[in-house]
Amino acid sequence: MASNKSKSKNKKLTKKELLTQIHDTVESLRVFINNDGGDLTFVSFQNKILTLAISGACVGCSSFSITFDQGVKEVFLTEFNGLIKDVKFELATKNP
Repeated sequence: MASNKSKSKNKKLTKKELLTQIHDTVESLRVFINNDGGDLTFVSFQNKILTLAISGACVGCSSFSITFDQGVKEVFLTEFNGLIKDVKFELATKNP
């Protein structure tokens, strides 16, 4: 999953490299979220704010705050220290 070394300690990343690392981290976390019937997907990254979508069992889950605010969000803020300043969650929209 996430390494112990902050991504910001690496060489200066290009935007493409940063987005690749963000996507890789989302994918590594999805495995754990999927195990409980939920899902997590990348929505956007603008002005150092990462937006992720939640779906499945995550919607309305009583453990949302623990899993996402204290878990997923903390992983991104720690791993990408200084590169990501906040992580927001929204409900995934279904395609018609």
